[in-house]
Amino acid sequence: MEIFERRRLRVVLEITSLDICLPEKVAGVLNAMNTLLSDSNAPFIFILAVDPSVIVPCLEQTGCMKGLADNGYLYLNRTVTLPFSIPAMGARSRLRCLE
Repeated sequence: MEIFERRRLRVVLEITSLDICLPEKVAGVLNAMNTLLSDSNAPFIFILAVDPSVIVPCLEQTGCMKGLADNGYLYLNRTVTLPFSIPAMGARSRLRCLE
């Protein structure tokens, strides 16, 4: 397909709702991400939307971090290359956005 299109193609994967998964599934998804991104020429871009305060306890329960990080926050920090957060909005701010 890349030859036909004459450009490099990317596959964008959006990962959401990990907070409703079992801890083993959360760890499995993050391990799969790391595996797919281990090749520097991999055509994947992951958009991971999670609340770290929910995901970190899942990671720490599974033991998937043994030998990789001391806690779940360090593990996420090594996994996510461009982290950013959206601050919580108050009721007034939400109404202003809707207006």
